[in-house]
Amino acid sequence: MKSASVVLLFVTLIAMMVVMFRVSALLTMSPYFRSRIWPWLRTRSWWPVPAERTAEALLRRLLDEREYDALGFNGYLEVPSREYPGRVYRIPRGPGQVQVVEHGRVTERLCVQPAAVGLPEADVVLMHKLLLESDERRYLLTANHFPRAIWY
Repeated sequence: MKSASVVLLFVTLIAMMVVMFRVSALLTMSPYFRSRIWPWLRTRSWWPVPAERTAEALLRRLLDEREYDALGFNGYLEVPSREYPGRVYRIPRGPGQVQVVEHGRVTERLCVQPAAVGLPEADVVLMHKLLLESDERRYLLTANHFPRAIWY
């Protein structure tokens, strides 16, 4: 009888660990967590990856307060086009393609990736923003263009 209760306890603990792992995986993949909690964690002095902490500090310094708050709230940064009136580029906080929004509607998606692998997300957001603001035409020539997705 005692060994059966020990086995039951062990199975219950394993099941609880599996459930906790799945719940934590779902939470960390949510847009709220990715765009608000992770950036906040990266600014803490105890964060184990100094490059991410430095990149987040640089992003916060180069964006104005409205842009940084919108990036945290929406999960993307909107950069208005200087070449095409009514066009806005939506730069995602995490992995993903830059969306081209014209008059409130997504018209295409752009893919430009840095040559280096493993850059912090904050650096990639700044890369897109600075390239679009400095030389939009070259950015568009460099980017791979994809049609908008069906569900937009």
